[in-house]
Amino acid sequence: MELKHTDQKASAWDLLANYYSHPAILLTTIAAATAVLYSGTLMFQFVWDDKAQIVDNPIIRSMGKLHKVFISDLWYHTGRFQLYYRPLFVVWSMLNYALVGLHPWGWHLGAVLMHVAAVTAVFWLVRKLGLEYWTAALATVIFALHPIHIECVAWISSVADSMATTLAALSFVAFLSARHPGSKHALPWRVASLAFCACALLTKEIALGFCLLVGAYELLFPATKTSGYAQRIWRAVLAAFPYAAVTIAYLLLRKFALNAVTGKFDPNHTFGDMLLTLPYVLVFYLRQLLLPIRLTGLYFTPYVTAEDVGRFVVPMFVLLAVGGLLYFWARRKNDLLVVFAALWMIIGLAPALYLRSFVDGDFVRDRYIYLGSVGFCILVAKAIRLLPRAKRWSAAAVQGTAVIVLSLGYVSLSLPEQGYWDSDLLIYSRGYELYPQNPYTEVGLAREYSRLKAYDRAIPLVEDAFRRRPDYLYGAYALADVYIAAGRYQQGRAALQFAQSLMPEYAKSDTGAVAVAAMWGKLGDYDQALGLCAQVLARDADLYSAAYNCGNIHLTAGDYRAAEPLLQHAVQLSPELAAPRHFLGRALFLEGNNTAAQAYLQQAVTMDPTVYDYHYWLGLSLEKSGEKNAAREEYRRTLQLNGESADAKLRLTALEPK
Repeated sequence: MELKHTDQKASAWDLLANYYSHPAILLTTIAAATAVLYSGTLMFQFVWDDKAQIVDNPIIRSMGKLHKVFISDLWYHTGRFQLYYRPLFVVWSMLNYALVGLHPWGWHLGAVLMHVAAVTAVFWLVRKLGLEYWTAALATVIFALHPIHIECVAWISSVADSMATTLAALSFVAFLSARHPGSKHALPWRVASLAFCACALLTKEIALGFCLLVGAYELLFPATKTSGYAQRIWRAVLAAFPYAAVTIAYLLLRKFALNAVTGKFDPNHTFGDMLLTLPYVLVFYLRQLLLPIRLTGLYFTPYVTAEDVGRFVVPMFVLLAVGGLLYFWARRKNDLLVVFAALWMIIGLAPALYLRSFVDGDFVRDRYIYLGSVGFCILVAKAIRLLPRAKRWSAAAVQGTAVIVLSLGYVSLSLPEQGYWDSDLLIYSRGYELYPQNPYTEVGLAREYSRLKAYDRAIPLVEDAFRRRPDYLYGAYALADVYIAAGRYQQGRAALQFAQSLMPEYAKSDTGAVAVAAMWGKLGDYDQALGLCAQVLARDADLYSAAYNCGNIHLTAGDYRAAEPLLQHAVQLSPELAAPRHFLGRALFLEGNNTAAQAYLQQAVTMDPTVYDYHYWLGLSLEKSGEKNAAREEYRRTLQLNGESADAKLRLTALEPK
């Protein structure tokens, strides 16, 4: 009886194995499972850097600006100081904008599909690396479901990582195909490999170490027999040389476009501090790969200094232990692919390990390990395939059960973690919960509370961040912004003046100048505000934030005729957004053109019925046109959303039947 049960179990595994032995069925199933896992992200908003890279990026709105993509910083219109040169990612953004405009679901769908493309490319890669079919399948499943990839799928602006990884994987596949003995298409494969490598570099900087991957593989797995180690190294150098040449050409193009190759160094920390910090950073990534919990886009990992050597010694010991285990495994099984997978992890992450290009504490991000995680997935897959039989269970059953348990574990960890990327409030709340000492997180959360008019929460947070880090560049501007939004104008003016003296270059960038102009406008200093607006609009009239905010400044100043064309242009630039339509309607209403105003006010309410102010102004317009019943309904809706609206109460009382 027991033997029969064992036979039935074995038959079930055999049946499943036969079904999925077809690569097309296997990959279709993995792709479908991946898409379902991340389907909830289609309802997420634009968050974090999406606002600058998508909503407020003038360059993606017109294919006529394609030439500018290759000679511009990704953040050329913002106040950022890191240098991001990612022209192909911008091209992807231009195509996406042409297809779906500013509808977040379309962009999120693109992010999910790009991760699925990366999953497919990884399967092809690991098969080309020589992994047998089921080990390759397992590595692909791990890559598809691992929660550390949530950032790259749930956050649109991180698509560059999955896109670059897809291109890098295809480049390595083509490299392996070109060196295959007896290949009749070696030259086309080589050309394709170099082209994919160039495209990966032009997508994101994570591909900078690709030539080292080629050299490492050639060193470990020489295409032909060599007479000695020196000759082996020489052939590895020759194999890597074309890719190194492509990389140098990319760096020269980057230098031409940006006038620099790397960002500014942190003047408060030395190269020695960076070396002391590297072991801690590497172990942090390793921990997140092994146990992907407490994930966030806002890890805070400050420099390790000579006064804190404990944070160097323990991680260094862990790295030596892990290195020893991998060496023992490779020697024991005579498996150099273990070594190459470990090298892939390190080299794939290497561009993000030059810590001096980052702000202190911003050294670890899940997206940076996306390419390097391919090596981790190979190692885990190979480890699971070493699991032996246990009692009445065959080795295949033990390994299959391990795969199911691991997959279910990844899914159960991934689903709740994805939700933290739904909105800026959730992103900053999660970051503050895990790393309250991070000033960027504290300032970001304060601004979100301020946006929601929760000033009692916003002000203590931003004041605490400013008190602890008065030198933090954006803290003073955030302090001014929150004070002004809360109506504490005297404190806001003082904070804004201090911020401009601390960081005057912020107001010289396009979006920085617009943000500062908006604050001066709220303070009633219209000359200074409109002066900044004029400078920005002269440089780029298609910057959405400039048209929208500067139009609102004119509106607040009572110059409705000047506000109207700017807000009209903001509507044209972002037709999917309700706010510019609402304020255009207000400008027209105040100018006396109620008929045109009502159409825009109604559109804003239809597009976003959750904003009480939209209903109030539509009510005013309806009341003016004699539609009293409809106006009363809008005032009631206003009070449902904001019971404290004295104006709505007054208007509703005035319209009640006597």
